[in-house]
Amino acid sequence: MQQYGDESFIHAMARIESEEQDKTVPNDIKNGYVVIRDENIPFSEREIIEGRLYMTIPSDFGLMPPELARVKYPSENRPDIIFSDEEGAISINFSLTGDKLQNEDIEDAKDYLQQVVLKMNPSSRILTSEIIEDETRIGYFDFISPAIDGEIYNLMFIFSLDGQFILGTFNCMDMDKAQWLEIAVQMIHSIRITEDNI
Repeated sequence: MQQYGDESFIHAMARIESEEQDKTVPNDIKNGYVVIRDENIPFSEREIIEGRLYMTIPSDFGLMPPELARVKYPSENRPDIIFSDEEGAISINFSLTGDKLQNEDIEDAKDYLQQVVLKMNPSSRILTSEIIEDETRIGYFDFISPAIDGEIYNLMFIFSLDGQFILGTFNCMDMDKAQWLEIAVQMIHSIRITEDNI
C-alpha cells in the first residue's frame, strides 16, 4: 500500500496542531502551572499564616527580603507578609490589620476601602469591584495607580480570619496586567482557611 506524504512532515503537523490546541486551553492555576509570555509558571498552595491561611501562588515566589520591602514599601506601615518574584516586580502581600471584621460587613468594608484609595490618590482608576461567595467570603476590587516608573495594577482583597480584618494586595506593572489579571483573581479564589483549633 502506497503512503502519501513524508512521515516526518505528518508528525510535525500533528505537533503543531497539538501546540495550537494547548494555546486554546485557558490558564488555570489548578493545573499546577500557567503560561505567561510563553513561560510555564508553576503554582502551588503555600502557607501564608501558619496552620491557618493557605493560598495558591507561584511556586517560585519567595518572601521579600526586608531591604527590598523597605524600598518597595517605604512607609513603616508596609504589609506584614510579602511574597514576590525574584525582582520584586510582581508581588502578593497581606496585612494583618488588627481590626475586627465579620463576613456580613465585608461588602461595606470593601466599598469604604475603595473610597479611601480614591481619596488618597484621586488619579487612581477603579476597574472592577466584586464579592466572592466561596468557602471564604472575600471582597475585592482592582485599580490602576500612578508610580514613579509607570502605572501599577493593584488587586486589593479583604476577608475575615477569626473575626480579624485581613487585607491583601496583588500588584504588578500595568503593562503586565493583561497576563496577570485573571490569574490574580484565581489566586484569590484559592484562599483556604483552616478551622481554629484553639
